[in-house]
Amino acid sequence: MKVIKPAEAKLNPAIINKQKEMLECAKRYGMTDRRTVLCSQQLDVLLNKQLKSSLSLTG
Repeated sequence: MKVIKPAEAKLNPAIINKQKEMLECAKRYGMTDRRTVLCSQQLDVLLNKQLKSSLSLTG
């Protein structure tokens, strides 16, 4: 069973919300619009934090 750190537990909803926001931006403004790209970059930051958190559990 995977142990979920408090910080990681907060990341999961943030990631889901950012994914939804990015998809809405893409539908409304297009995939290459600066707002969509910004959402994508913000999502990347959240995903990288989650990855680092999960790697620290295995190490």
